[in-house]
Amino acid sequence: MTLLGMPFEQAAVSYGWGNLYDFANNLPQESATYRRRHPEESECISATGQFELAASTFDAVMMFAHLFATRYGYKGKSPKLYPRPWASKGQKLGSDPIPISEFEKWYYGGE
Repeated sequence: MTLLGMPFEQAAVSYGWGNLYDFANNLPQESATYRRRHPEESECISATGQFELAASTFDAVMMFAHLFATRYGYKGKSPKLYPRPWASKGQKLGSDPIPISEFEKWYYGGE
């Protein structure tokens, strides 16, 4: 374990099981152990989850502002969603599947 600076087997001897239990209960939210113990929070803790939450909040505020303005006579276009570079754009990578014989020729570089 990098946080302890020693292998887990040695940490149990050096620190004792009670201290390791306290250590595991107070791990930072970014650690894999914390995410494993709290799966309901894991999506919000990750960087992508935080960016998604911020983008969704921005979209909601912009939509509210637009609806409020249209209620009082604004006739403009609806706001565009905040761009999400991590989201799939529906683009297809590659082409149709190739026959296995052609794949082996390509993969092994021979005939």
